Amino acid sequence: MADVVRPPKDSVLDWNDLYALARADFGVFVLLTFGVLHPGQSLVPAQYVDLIVEVLTGASTSEPKRVIINLPPGYMKSLLVSVMYTAWRLGRNPSERIICISYGDDLTHELSRKTRKLMLSELYRRIFPNTVVDRKAEDAITTTKGGQRYATSVGSDIAGFRADLIVIDDPMQPAEAASELAKQKLRDWYDGVVAQRLLDQTTGVIILVMHRLAPDDLTATFVETSEWFHLTLPLIAEQEEIVEDDRGRVIFHRRPGDPLNETRAPREVCEQLRKSLPPHIFDAQCQQRPRYGGSGLCDMTRLARHNSDSQYELTIQSWDVAATKAGGDWTVCLKFGLTWDPRLGDVLDVIGLCRIRVELPDVRQAMITQDKVDKPALVVMDGNGIGLGVYQDLKNTGMRHLVRGDAMGKVNAANLKSERFRRGLMNLYDGRVRIPTSMPGLEILLGEFAAFPDGKNDDIVDSLSTVAAHFEYVIKLARRAARGERI
Repeated sequence: MADVVRPPKDSVLDWNDLYALARADFGVFVLLTFGVLHPGQSLVPAQYVDLIVEVLTGASTSEPKRVIINLPPGYMKSLLVSVMYTAWRLGRNPSERIICISYGDDLTHELSRKTRKLMLSELYRRIFPNTVVDRKAEDAITTTKGGQRYATSVGSDIAGFRADLIVIDDPMQPAEAASELAKQKLRDWYDGVVAQRLLDQTTGVIILVMHRLAPDDLTATFVETSEWFHLTLPLIAEQEEIVEDDRGRVIFHRRPGDPLNETRAPREVCEQLRKSLPPHIFDAQCQQRPRYGGSGLCDMTRLARHNSDSQYELTIQSWDVAATKAGGDWTVCLKFGLTWDPRLGDVLDVIGLCRIRVELPDVRQAMITQDKVDKPALVVMDGNGIGLGVYQDLKNTGMRHLVRGDAMGKVNAANLKSERFRRGLMNLYDGRVRIPTSMPGLEILLGEFAAFPDGKNDDIVDSLSTVAAHFEYVIKLARRAARGERI
């Protein structure tokens, strides 16, 4: 039995003990079966593998049920998740149904072949004697108990097939990262097809495993919601990372500068790789920190930044209103603090972001709540379309410091968004309007700025540019309102 792992001579465990452990513990299963897929090799222990195993084990038993794993290419993410994890799940439950999705047919076939090789091995049959492969079609491995690992590529039709587990493995190629059309097509396919394929939305598991490609890639889209557990593993640690298991044991610890796997790629090798790759590729694919490029109207390197925590003369809220169910546009409130700069004079600092998806009656209530919390001197909102009714209602109920942003200035309505954004950029570049260096939601804000006007969302852009494009007028109104004067 060439593919059967024998216990060490001094081990108190016999073969049956090891098989039983592998059935119960995914980490043991990985250690035992690695040699099936890599003959003559043994898996070198690594903390990051232990961490991934811990997350995947949790998804199979309790929580989390929505998982994102980001790590660099070449660190076994596909082997661990698409091959070994799916085989282990089918071993434990031979009636389980699994969908595995990859960006193209070649990768789909390769991962299916590896899974089939593992499940047909003598070692696997010893670990899981009750899981018998019935049919071995190239991309549909079926068990005698009705379970199946069905593999397909992004964009395919999977109507009629439902699953307990869905694995999305590298759903996009790097060459598509700059294409908003390709990214939106992937989002639409997930929302319209993949997300509906779980047998049970409560107990079913969806795992996205990929290296980052763009600030608005599928990882970023999923992170926008709070339901996803997000594990990010950069090649080189940029801050101290400590992770404990549910029993309080440290299973992963790195200090700044430590490589992901010292044995596989020590620090000097990682630094050589950094020098050999274009910075934007290294930051995205290796560090899981995609850059905000310059393909849109905004030069991201010129945005003025602040890290101020000082007291502000007054605050201003700017609302971009939407009335939508989940998956649609966002209602956004961007918050500004007015301060003074000896060189520039008046300066507006972005100091907060509120971003929600709610129906129209709840938009009105959100505006009332945020007004009570922040007590802004001025509230600016878009008063066109659905916003008009909210504006009129709030005015009639006594919100006298509320003004319509769309009534400011004389911007060509035919190209309102882009023209207003261009005008606002002058103040953003000069430092009269400053973006924070740290703030909840900052990554989303910067992502919208980088992609505008071709990005998926522009709600934050709208709320910010309304104020930035009419900088002096907004401050004038805010001061008048703060004095209790009519505006």
